[in-house]
Amino acid sequence: MWTRGLARWYRKHGRHDLPWRSTAEPWAILVSEVMLQQTQVARVSGRWEAFLARWPTPEACAASPLAALLREWQGLGYPRRARALHVTARAVAAAGWPDTEAGLRSLPGVGPYTARALMVLAFGAPGVPPQDVNIARVTARAALGREPGEVRHAALEEWLTDGRPRGMSTRDFTYALFDAGALHCRARPLCHGCPLASQCPSLSRLEAAPPERLRHSPRYRGSTRELRGAVLRAMLAEPPPSSIDELQTRAGAAAAGRPSTDIALVLDTLVREGLVGPTPRMVRIK
Repeated sequence: MWTRGLARWYRKHGRHDLPWRSTAEPWAILVSEVMLQQTQVARVSGRWEAFLARWPTPEACAASPLAALLREWQGLGYPRRARALHVTARAVAAAGWPDTEAGLRSLPGVGPYTARALMVLAFGAPGVPPQDVNIARVTARAALGREPGEVRHAALEEWLTDGRPRGMSTRDFTYALFDAGALHCRARPLCHGCPLASQCPSLSRLEAAPPERLRHSPRYRGSTRELRGAVLRAMLAEPPPSSIDELQTRAGAAAAGRPSTDIALVLDTLVREGLVGPTPRMVRIK
């Protein structure tokens, strides 16, 4: 079996200190999964606890205005995730948690990966672990000797199904694969110490010719993304700015030197996305 040794390694070296691993409560798991999307674990630690201290249940979150969530979310990026979480909280508060994977996928912002993660990590469902980028990479390399882009999703599912060590729950299997990917089987792998290295068909290939470094992410400073964040922060302040000129001033360095049309366009986009309420007093682009 391609995962031989994984369970023993996970017991000793797994990231058991991550706080969201100490619970199987669906709301807490969902909040962690949403926060961790495209965000490093180090940035989420502490923020997850603070969020749940303020909104420990979907009902508490649903009763809170979206603006409060967006203020709490600042620094985590991608505020549309917070809005989707808020809408999901309202749906769950009104009708309860769906009891199927398909039902979970009907919730706002819950795609195939998050739905499977909830089923496995919160509801204890058996079966196949959720397949994110890291788990796909570990499976493709350790089971098939390939890179994940070279293998069909269905083939990876089959190997994941057959790879769970006997006596290991799907939940622990999922976390063990997460950790093997995060600590060793990275895009640029650190094969020494990996629990799967002794029988990994990719080992010699990766040691001889490690994958090239991924390209750097697009520059944040001076980007529209930076401007969006600054405009949103300004609009969430109390009281919010009442004109485009005031908004530009309060958005600070990210808006300095920008034409007012840029500021108004970003504001217009935030309103359409439901992150900012209608602002009738603003000078707006038609």
